[in-house]
Amino acid sequence: MIDIFVAITQIIWGFGIIAFWIYFFLVENKNPERTEVYLVFEKSFVIPDICWITVCYFISGISLIMNQPIWVFFSIAGGSAMLFLFLMDLSFNIQQGNYKKDKRKENLGEIVINILCLIFGPLYMILGFLSL
Repeated sequence: MIDIFVAITQIIWGFGIIAFWIYFFLVENKNPERTEVYLVFEKSFVIPDICWITVCYFISGISLIMNQPIWVFFSIAGGSAMLFLFLMDLSFNIQQGNYKKDKRKENLGEIVINILCLIFGPLYMILGFLSL
């Protein structure tokens, strides 16, 4: 049962990351309230997100459904990349004061993404390691 949960959530994460970048370039990138520092920082993650995390999660999720052991490697790699993404976002948001009480409402989406990355990144790593 846990295998199906992991596989489905990894595939959802893959599509979710793609959806995030579509939204970012269509909406956030054009938002005049977003600072240049924020936009440059965010844009630095397009290639790693699309070319590594998304690929890892698609391969892991599909491999897990097909009962192929290679899912373990890609689950650990994708989870590790997601944890790194969380730490980079955490560092940036602390430096920019984005977690301060007066900025929390405008940054709620990013805070939710940070929390989800902190939960699912290590979860996928741990479940991968336990399957070795």
